[in-house]
Amino acid sequence: MAKEKFNLENSGLFSQIEEPISIKKSAGRPLSDKIVRTNTAQEGLPETLTRATFIVDVETLETLKNYAYTERLSIKEVVDQALKEFVSKIDKQKLLVRPEKQR
Repeated sequence: MAKEKFNLENSGLFSQIEEPISIKKSAGRPLSDKIVRTNTAQEGLPETLTRATFIVDVETLETLKNYAYTERLSIKEVVDQALKEFVSKIDKQKLLVRPEKQR
């Protein structure tokens, strides 16, 4: 008598599902017709926010993460707070205006 090879189907760990499980989609925030996003990275964000990627020093990031953990804030909140504080000290009258991107 030959032994049957072990596989997941005959293991007894799984049983046949008689009816498919329906996954309910969460309603979420309704999409706004007002916001026109040309960049797919911006989809789903409020009009006043944007996504950005930065390369930072490892020690700086660790300090930000530890501060966020200590204060029970998200890293996003800490970075936003730090950038706002930095930008508030800039004399905007002295800044040059970047030229528009030519496509």
